[in-house]
Amino acid sequence: MFSRLALPFLLLLGAPALHAAAATTGTTYYVDPAVGSSSNTGTSASPWRTLEEVFASGKTFAAGDIIYLRNGNHGSPVIRGGVSSGVRTIKAAPGQTPTMKTLRFQSGANHWTVDGVLVSPQEADGSFTTGNLVQVDSGATDNVVQNSSIRAASDSSAQTWSNDQWVQRSGTGILVAGSNNQLIGNHVRNVRNGIMLERTSTAGAGATGAVVRGNDVQNFWEDAYRCKVSGCLIESNTAVNSYAVVPAGMEADPPHRDMFQSYRGDGSFTPVTNVIIRGNVFISRQGTRYPNIPFQYDGKYTIQGISAFDGPYDNWTIENNVVLVEVGLAMGLYGMDNSRIVNNTVVPNPLGTDSEIRLTNQKDGTPSDHNVVRNNLAHHFNTGAATNTQHSNNIEVGTAYTTYFANYPALDVHLKPGSPAIDAGTPTDAPTTDASGNPRTIPYDVGAYEF
Repeated sequence: MFSRLALPFLLLLGAPALHAAAATTGTTYYVDPAVGSSSNTGTSASPWRTLEEVFASGKTFAAGDIIYLRNGNHGSPVIRGGVSSGVRTIKAAPGQTPTMKTLRFQSGANHWTVDGVLVSPQEADGSFTTGNLVQVDSGATDNVVQNSSIRAASDSSAQTWSNDQWVQRSGTGILVAGSNNQLIGNHVRNVRNGIMLERTSTAGAGATGAVVRGNDVQNFWEDAYRCKVSGCLIESNTAVNSYAVVPAGMEADPPHRDMFQSYRGDGSFTPVTNVIIRGNVFISRQGTRYPNIPFQYDGKYTIQGISAFDGPYDNWTIENNVVLVEVGLAMGLYGMDNSRIVNNTVVPNPLGTDSEIRLTNQKDGTPSDHNVVRNNLAHHFNTGAATNTQHSNNIEVGTAYTTYFANYPALDVHLKPGSPAIDAGTPTDAPTTDASGNPRTIPYDVGAYEF
C-alpha cells in the first residue's frame, strides 16, 4: 500500500508511550473468552471471560498490574478507575489478537495503557456502528492506546460496501475528549473520521495535551486527523485514500474532507494555540483502491491537506510535512499568527494539477500576522495577504517535479541528485532533523527531506 515515501513513518508505529513510568511490580491477570468465567480468579489457569465483564463487575487494579487478553470477542469494555501514578496495562497476550466491538475510557479512568488489541465491531460480532470505535471521555486523562488496529470492518468486508453502506456502517476511529492522552502507532482504517481531538467548552477544555504519533489512517471519508484544542502534537503520522462517500441529501454539498483539520466555530471559542504538526505524510490516494466508491464526487470537495479555518490561531509549528493532494488548498491557514511554517513539501498528487501553501485572512478579514515561512518546497505560494511575515528560502516548483524529486510519479518526493532544493535552505527557524528523522547539515536543504 505504501511507497518508500511512507516507510520511515511506519517504522515509528511501535514507538513506546511517552509517559511510561518506572517499572512497578504488580499482579498479572488473564482474560479468555473461549474458556474463561466471570467467577474465576483471573490467573492463567483460571482466567476471567471478557474484558467487558471484568470492568462491569467493579474489579479494581493497582499500578503495575497487567491484564493479558487472549483471542476472542471481549465485548465493549468501559475502562474505569484511576491511580495517582504508575501505569496499568491491558494488552494482547503473546501471539494473540483479542477483539473488541468498541472501547471506552470513562471519565476518571487514568494511567491505563491499552496495547495491541483489535477494535472492530464487524470482526467482533458481525455488527456495525456509526459511533466512536474508541472513545476517551472528558475527565479520562493520562491514558495510552498503542500498537492497536481500529476499524469499522475488515478490508475484505469494507471493499464491497456501497456508498450507503459506508454511511450506515462506519463512524470515527478514535475520539478523545480528555486531556493528556496519547495515541501511538495505531492503524485506523475503514472509517468516517480517523483520529479526532475534541473541544468540550468554548474556553477550550477537552483533549488538550494530546500526543498523536506514528499512527496511520487509511480508507476514510471525512477527516483523517482533527485537532480543535490547544497544546496537541500531531507527529509522524500518515494518511492515505480518502473516498467520496456522500450521505443522502448532501449531494449538492458533499462532506468537507481534510487530511488534518482544525476549526474554532463561531467567535465565542477560545483561540487554538501551541499546536505542532510535524513530520506527517498525507497522500490523497495511493495503491489499490476500493472499487465501489470514487475519490471524487461530481468534481466537488476532493480531499484537502492541512487546513486550519476560523482563526485566530497562535504559536503553531508546521514543519517537515509532506502533502500530496489534488486540489489547490493543500495547506490552508486562515488567521494564523506568530507561527512557523518551515521545511514542508507541498505538491500535487500526480493525479492532480494544483497545490498551494495558503496563508491568508481569518473569516472576519483580520490578516494572518507575524509568521515565518521558510525552506518550503511547493507547487505554488499564496501568502501575500499575511502581514509582518518573514519569507525566505522558499522554492516554487511549478510543474518541474522531475527536476526536484527522486521519483515523483511513484509519489517519492525525496530529493534527487542535483535537485535545486539541495543546499538552498537556511538553518534560521528550521528543524535540525528532516521528515525521516535524519539530521540536517548546513547548508540545509529546502523541503521536508534532507538529501
